[in-house]
Amino acid sequence: MKMTVTNGHFSVGRYLVGDRVVVGCPKDGYVDIVCEGDELPRILETGAGSPTRRVSAAEARLLPPLDRASRVFAVAVNYREHGAEAKTLPPIRPVIFYKAPSNFVAHGGVLNPNVGKTAKFDYEGEIGVVIGRVCKDATLETALDHIVGVCALDDGSARDLTRVSLGPPGPDAKTWPDWTAAKGLDGASALGPTIACGPDIVDALRARTLRISTRLNGEVVQDESMTEMIFSTEELIVALSSYMTLLPGDVIATGTPAGVGSARNRFLATGDDLQIQVSGLEPLCVKVG
Repeated sequence: MKMTVTNGHFSVGRYLVGDRVVVGCPKDGYVDIVCEGDELPRILETGAGSPTRRVSAAEARLLPPLDRASRVFAVAVNYREHGAEAKTLPPIRPVIFYKAPSNFVAHGGVLNPNVGKTAKFDYEGEIGVVIGRVCKDATLETALDHIVGVCALDDGSARDLTRVSLGPPGPDAKTWPDWTAAKGLDGASALGPTIACGPDIVDALRARTLRISTRLNGEVVQDESMTEMIFSTEELIVALSSYMTLLPGDVIATGTPAGVGSARNRFLATGDDLQIQVSGLEPLCVKVG
């Protein structure tokens, strides 16, 4: 892929230029267009030649780096201290749920989770790993061969929709998890700004040297290394690819560390600024509407 490499990696994203969705690489206040169409999965899988043109960053509006057919798989309770703050035991295998592309806004966007649907809107900063090659029945040795890059991700959560009563509600009522309601509200999550690609990214995943941090109105509320993950990136890929075929453009959100709002009794409110950053990469910044 003939793209400018900076600090061992390059970035690729989806942009709206005029009335057209394109794929491009940001550099020095410009965006080099590498695909005149909404074909991010193809670019991630096969690469692209030299840029077809260059536009100023002001002319290109960032979109979430997700194709409409892309799938986002999120992992519950995959950081030890987050499990402790949630008062739950570590799972014996990865607990994985699905998030739709409509759930995500772009860098610079506004989180607006179906106003009125939740009174306990929470953040979860995560590292998203992006599939670049078709993957089925991966092994621990081959799992990272299918990864093209990483991005920052906020797994927006409606805590008051997480469980539903079975039968009449009450203190002794049994409940059942409802991940679709709690995690799937349109515009409740964010992903981006772009996808950071390159051999150094995969090496960092292998060595588990990346960190994820979250700032709420400038205050650091989450900051943890991937070494605290219960299941490694490789183990997540092995588990998920044993169930289904992973496709270029799919994203695996690898779990959130301790420090979520529900543990602090501090939920998101209109006007809050949220910043999520994978170490060494540009932060993902959004506002709460």
